[in-house]
Amino acid sequence: MGITLDAAVPRDGTVCLNWNGEGSPPTQWWLLVERTGARPGYTSLTLDGGVKAWRFENLSRHQRYRIQVRAPGDQASACVDVLPREGSTAVTEQGAPVPQAGITQLLVMPQDRRLTAYWTLSSGFVDRTVVAVHVEGRLLGRWELEPEVRSLSVDAARVAALQNGMVCDVTVATRLGTVVQDVMTVRAVPAPQGRERDANRALTQAGLVYPCLSLTDELDLFGDANAPVAAARVISCGSCGGATAWRDYTLTCTSCAVRFIRNARGDFLDLSKLRFGTCRCCLPHKILIQDAGSTSLRCSHSGKEHIRLEGETVHRLIEDLPYGLCQCCRPRRPLRKDGDNVRCSVSREMHRRAAGDVAAFVLVPSAPVLDAAAIDELMDAGLADICATGVSRARR
Repeated sequence: MGITLDAAVPRDGTVCLNWNGEGSPPTQWWLLVERTGARPGYTSLTLDGGVKAWRFENLSRHQRYRIQVRAPGDQASACVDVLPREGSTAVTEQGAPVPQAGITQLLVMPQDRRLTAYWTLSSGFVDRTVVAVHVEGRLLGRWELEPEVRSLSVDAARVAALQNGMVCDVTVATRLGTVVQDVMTVRAVPAPQGRERDANRALTQAGLVYPCLSLTDELDLFGDANAPVAAARVISCGSCGGATAWRDYTLTCTSCAVRFIRNARGDFLDLSKLRFGTCRCCLPHKILIQDAGSTSLRCSHSGKEHIRLEGETVHRLIEDLPYGLCQCCRPRRPLRKDGDNVRCSVSREMHRRAAGDVAAFVLVPSAPVLDAAAIDELMDAGLADICATGVSRARR
């Protein structure tokens, strides 16, 4: 299958793309955009196979971009190099390589019937991050996650067969189309609270991290047998003054059942009085914070973004969203069920499930209106408005 790609720069910061493919159209298109230079950037869109045009706005007129259209599962592609400056001409490239992101670091935290994996990605294009857990070569679970997800907790809710004492191999890799690369593996053993280090002592410690719940100072730090023994720290409930104990990695009052969480300064805060609540990515849970001028919430420890869906009071992690993230916004926003359709919760653009990938959705954008008479008709009917970037279709 051959692809013909044309690019035009009608004004500064705008690039208009048009493409055609020979033979039967694919079920979807990849649109890969690489910002070249000393600090390259990578953005990918997955579009419905019926889309044959796209327009980028607000690009830097001082930065070159390499834009590639590909049909997934096919070797055919078309690529242009363009400077979004009025009067410039796009240069067609052949056989441009596709830099795929890889895993640069993998850490695994063993806990009580739970394993939490943390990873970092290198720069490049990526469709999914693939996480798998094996026990003696037997697959316990496999998940394909959005690239924005940087950690995953595997517990009894995800894998009922996961038990303490199992020697588990946690692998993480990146997938672009059908190409999976940079597989990294860390071996870990889930264990009851307080016994994590002992259960994993015989394993290679590189890549293992442990939860820390110690309330006392280090004892005999320099091997001095005559060093005084530090007294255990006693924490009382700030509500009723009763005794507290660690339960499921949370400090809980044994009398009134009030739960407390520790902040970065070492203070213990009442969970019920936190403005944004706690994260869903760490154990023990951490405080959710909101940066100045931002509407998104993130974990104060892992930095993972949490999203609250309309009509819900509980914040969700990206990997827990039922339909994942959209392909139309940057940053991407949650997809929601709207009758028989799935739409972006912000732009309302429609998405459909990708063929061959039940966990992914591709963008089916609104048809552009180019005819002046049709635009006038829409505006007279109150279905379109003049905005800063031209004519805006009303929400469907």
